[in-house]
Amino acid sequence: MATAPPTPDPWALYLPGWPLATYRECAVHIAQLAIQAQVVLRSNPHFDSHLDQVECLTFDSPRTAADRRQLAVILEYYLQRYYETPDTRGDTARLVRGDQVYSVKAGARLLPVLDK
Repeated sequence: MATAPPTPDPWALYLPGWPLATYRECAVHIAQLAIQAQVVLRSNPHFDSHLDQVECLTFDSPRTAADRRQLAVILEYYLQRYYETPDTRGDTARLVRGDQVYSVKAGARLLPVLDK
């Protein structure tokens, strides 16, 4: 009896300061690649207007090299166009998979990270 290969851990993209609408727009673009994407809202029961509404954007690993390339293009576009690291919190943008954490910034090339 053949078993399916294990599903790799999903990716999580943390972008402090990004508005909810931008996370949602990015998730829609990722979903166009037939990759499951979800905006994860903060679960803190205490409202703080200085915190973001969103914890992160999670998405499954692309199955093909072509999808990884296209995903990298989408993420790089959003990083370049919309992301600035907030100076006040010292929180940084990062791409996380399992226990691996990769810092990201505008102008970063993400394909080498997504290929891991």
